[in-house]
Amino acid sequence: MDQKQKVVLAVGIGAAALLGAAAAYKLYKKSNQMKTSKQLVKGWKACGVVSQLHIFPIKSCHGIEVEEADAQKMGLVSGELQDRSFMVYNESNNFLHARLHPTMVLIKISVSDNKVELTAPNSGPITFSIPSQSETEKQVKVRVWGDEVTAFDCGDQVSQWLSQYIFQQDTGARLAHLSYPEISPRVVKSKLGHPWMKPKDGGVFSDTTPFHLLSVESANDLNSRVDGLEISASYFRPTITISGCQRPYEEDDWRFVRIGEQAIFRYVKGCDRCVLTTIDPATGIKDPDLEPLRTLRKYRLAEDPVLRRAIGESPLLGINLSLEQSGRIRIGDVVYVGQL
Repeated sequence: MDQKQKVVLAVGIGAAALLGAAAAYKLYKKSNQMKTSKQLVKGWKACGVVSQLHIFPIKSCHGIEVEEADAQKMGLVSGELQDRSFMVYNESNNFLHARLHPTMVLIKISVSDNKVELTAPNSGPITFSIPSQSETEKQVKVRVWGDEVTAFDCGDQVSQWLSQYIFQQDTGARLAHLSYPEISPRVVKSKLGHPWMKPKDGGVFSDTTPFHLLSVESANDLNSRVDGLEISASYFRPTITISGCQRPYEEDDWRFVRIGEQAIFRYVKGCDRCVLTTIDPATGIKDPDLEPLRTLRKYRLAEDPVLRRAIGESPLLGINLSLEQSGRIRIGDVVYVGQL
């Protein structure tokens, strides 16, 4: 065999290997998407306890700590509080977020008898009614990362209040709402490197899935690596915070999680972090050194080359979950990981 034939053969083998790897990955992805906890879990092992539960009623705004909540398909629910059932959007109907408008994290909400009150620093409170989902004239199509969602606009009064707080003008921001019982999951587009993701794993207004779990041990380990800044789990806006893990980042390897006796969650993907993690949730001020994102990039970039190509330089911390079985969860509940 001459040198030219050797080169041609090597190229052919390389191409075949690439095609084989792609086919294998496609089969792996498809098979994993079909599996459920009932098919895979052989037993449950205790791995920690719930230390905090947070509901973020308005996307990118202040969270509310609760003692217990119902884990429903679209997120945590406690009384009239529903996680990310409200979303601020602009005049182009695209969502507004704290990555570009950091002081949004200081907007607080309370809900009682279908009435909503918003407060924020240097702004008087505003109260308005949640729009009825029978009011078709208030329907509006809004977009979350390019995905279109039909929601209901909350009116001009709160629009002016939000616009003045965010933009210091009378227009530019509006508020949309969707009530959980009336909606279906937003269909999310699966990416390479996310073999556990299913099309209906999306939330309503959340970036991807309705649930985000983070361990205190992971947050503490990161905190020990960042100089001059006190980093808590709250910087990462988890809905479920747990403690008592044997090691930091243990949650990376969990594929099914049970909390208490009923609620079961399925791993969808590691949570890729963005500039929102650099905004102090207590002050709304972005860290000038982009911490803790800068430190995370030193040791928490995706190791899998397929996933790395998909998410680039976004480091991973915590996990995104989808709900397999609903149930009530409480602070202090034992958290179990499914033994596959």
